Amino acid sequence: MAKVVPFRGVRYNREKIGDLVAVVTPPYDVIDAAAQKKYYEKHPFNIIRLELGYQYPTDNETDNRYLRAARDYRNWRAEEILLQEDRDAIYLYEQQFTAADQTYRRTGFFARVQLEDYETEKIRPHEETLAKPKADRLALMHACHANFSPVFALYEEPQLKLEAELHRFKTMPPDMELTDEIGEKHRVWVITDPELHKKISTSFTDKILYIADGHHRYETALAFYNATKTKYPGAAYILMYLVNTRDPGLVILPTHRIVHNLQALDLPLFKKQLERDFLMKKIPLRLPANLSKILSEEQKQGKTVFIMGTQEPSAYLLTLKNRAKVKALTPRMSAAWCSLDVAALHVLVFQELLGMDPERMSHQENLTYTRDEGDAFRAVLEGKAQMVFILNPTKIEQVTAVAGAGDKMPQKSTYFYPKLLTGLILNDLTS
Repeated sequence: MAKVVPFRGVRYNREKIGDLVAVVTPPYDVIDAAAQKKYYEKHPFNIIRLELGYQYPTDNETDNRYLRAARDYRNWRAEEILLQEDRDAIYLYEQQFTAADQTYRRTGFFARVQLEDYETEKIRPHEETLAKPKADRLALMHACHANFSPVFALYEEPQLKLEAELHRFKTMPPDMELTDEIGEKHRVWVITDPELHKKISTSFTDKILYIADGHHRYETALAFYNATKTKYPGAAYILMYLVNTRDPGLVILPTHRIVHNLQALDLPLFKKQLERDFLMKKIPLRLPANLSKILSEEQKQGKTVFIMGTQEPSAYLLTLKNRAKVKALTPRMSAAWCSLDVAALHVLVFQELLGMDPERMSHQENLTYTRDEGDAFRAVLEGKAQMVFILNPTKIEQVTAVAGAGDKMPQKSTYFYPKLLTGLILNDLTS
């Protein structure tokens, strides 16, 4: 089903830039203004100048962040700061990291994947997207004609045959190796063996791909291709990082909800309304680790739960009484979708009780997100938020079940940890 092919990736020239740590960054969507400034100052050829350039009040149609990125990209190619591979390659990528005091290694590979409309069901999303990031990424693609960061996708192959083929390369020294600013280790092997390329491409002809992270980038690439068609030879494909769902290093973290700027919120009335669908248990305001433990224990018992924090200040464990209520309000959605904690929260609380329609949520008018429980509670205790909702992480089998049913989770339902580094491998669409 999915068409996965090798390509001539674009990489930093180590002879020109020295240490790779100085030029790579996390993905654009987790970089705030302070981090952007830090990466700008770190190295004159840091990928931030291409992926998330400064925006100035004087920007206009002839001088803006996208055109500056395009100019820098062309110049860096011409000056051999960035070099394109001489031969087609697949790039094996291993990340070693720590989560919840446990060390993991996640292994996948970079390749080009042919773009498909979601309707073909060859590549399936699992999450709704936000409007603003897609417009930003599309403007960047139109200016630069390249993918600077990959889409992260999953495939299912329980026998791990492909992983066995790739594992032998790990006995060899990597072509790229670095320890990033938070201590995570990254190793990349450049594989140019045509026979292995053929095996990899063939192994995906019967597989479906599930987008784990990068829905905005994928939909942007589709829009770019539809707008340009055959103008750029590589535009029919996108840079992807592919990981088996059976990989022991797959870790998903939760993304919590911060509610703000709701007009005339009557908290006592709201709490009374919640009791129609949820068992409410007041719990002490505790350290984030303890909140996570409470939620995890409830999840193990098969319950749909989340924790609500309010300005009282108080915290409440909310347990859904009847999952059928979610299905009754969203009859077109699959059983897999209706079983999600985040679905119950969005449908029964945000939409039914607080009146947030999906359009408002997609524009983040009254809803923002954080992965840090401490940050969430600080926001409500300092009066910057009206309420916060702390969630369990979504399970990998839920991701594939929802995508397999043709549904999309609410925005920011998953956070695959760690993020992929931006700047390791670029994909030029002009070749």
